[in-house]
Amino acid sequence: MVYRRPRGTRDWLPWEAYRKRWVEGRLRRVFERYGYGEVITPAFESLELLVAKAGEEVKEQIYWFKDKAGRDLGLRFEVTTPVARIVSGRLDLPKPVRFYYILPVWRYEEPQKGRYREFWQAGVELIGVEGAEGDSEVIALTARALEEVGLRDIEIRVSDRRIVEDLLIRAGVEKGKIEEAFRVLDKLEKKGRDFVVEGLSRLGVGRREAEKLLAVLGEGGLDVEVRSEEGRRGLKHLRDTLEILEESYGVKCSVDFSIVRGLGYYTGLVFEVKAPGAPGSIAGGGRYDNLITLVGGQPTPATGMAIGVERLISVLEDRGILPEYRPVDVVVVPVSKEGEVFLSSIRVAETLRRAGLRVVVDYGRGLRKALEKASSLKACYAVIVGSREVKEGFVTVKRLDRWEESRVPLNVLEDEARLWSC
Repeated sequence: MVYRRPRGTRDWLPWEAYRKRWVEGRLRRVFERYGYGEVITPAFESLELLVAKAGEEVKEQIYWFKDKAGRDLGLRFEVTTPVARIVSGRLDLPKPVRFYYILPVWRYEEPQKGRYREFWQAGVELIGVEGAEGDSEVIALTARALEEVGLRDIEIRVSDRRIVEDLLIRAGVEKGKIEEAFRVLDKLEKKGRDFVVEGLSRLGVGRREAEKLLAVLGEGGLDVEVRSEEGRRGLKHLRDTLEILEESYGVKCSVDFSIVRGLGYYTGLVFEVKAPGAPGSIAGGGRYDNLITLVGGQPTPATGMAIGVERLISVLEDRGILPEYRPVDVVVVPVSKEGEVFLSSIRVAETLRRAGLRVVVDYGRGLRKALEKASSLKACYAVIVGSREVKEGFVTVKRLDRWEESRVPLNVLEDEARLWSC
């Protein structure tokens, strides 16, 4: 029987894992430049925590189970809620808290290109900053992180749920159904305009009013009319955030009130990042000022974002931005796989590894095939060990890209190898 991996998962083969690690390393570098420290949370949490804080409908997307003691647990489907749990129970953490993470999450959704049921998120959480300065920092950090991996033609779309709530209530949605209306709007890009109009109609909005509402949301702009106090606060906050982003960070955004984000814990500004020509968003986030209180902590303002690592890698692959995979710097080729020649070749490989190089020993292919294999691995050097080399205390070094050859005495090999460029 041949076993297959579970649907919606993937295996990361060495050349794929190398590119993933390359992307994550550059994201991590930017996160740390902004003063964020890495946090790692458990793969599973209390199901009650996950459901209560993100909404009951999320339970359909959670991989949940009973453990052997009968406790209801669920695999994390995002990292913001676990971080909120940490902060709520650690009053000793100095504010503001700046955490980042690069972790796998699990959601029971229909798999598609660049999206899996097990996938990786790289994100940050800024906890304890109330004003526009917090939101602008998180958005600017997101832009810088994507620039660091070579993605510069991004489009950042911002909105504020308080403004959208004002517009929804005026269109006929009852206050108690606002979260459901947000979930309907969040499916605009995925399910289309007709789906959203139908969904809003079920919530009490006439079809004509729904069409007018979608037109207003799509137009965006800071001249939108709001009537509620919360809506006016949201509009001022959005203006302030955009001003800081443009004037201080040099980051430009567009206003799009159809962006609301689907999770129920968002309370104010929300944003998404798109790459022209690529479906969906590659990053998104927003403000969640009530979440830490909901998980038992003190009232604490917070903003966060997450980047979909697989989706980002897919975009970078399509654009030819990712680096070439080269697993080996040096191939050591013993002319014989027996006796002192073979033993010496292993000692040579260890010497080169001490010099910081990635080295493999070719076991018995013959010189011509070994050199062909070294070239196929994109190795920079082949080091040949034969009976003469062993007897006279040197190795023959071939620079494969230039096909240059030299002799290096064994007693200086490590020092010489530290100067090799690859």
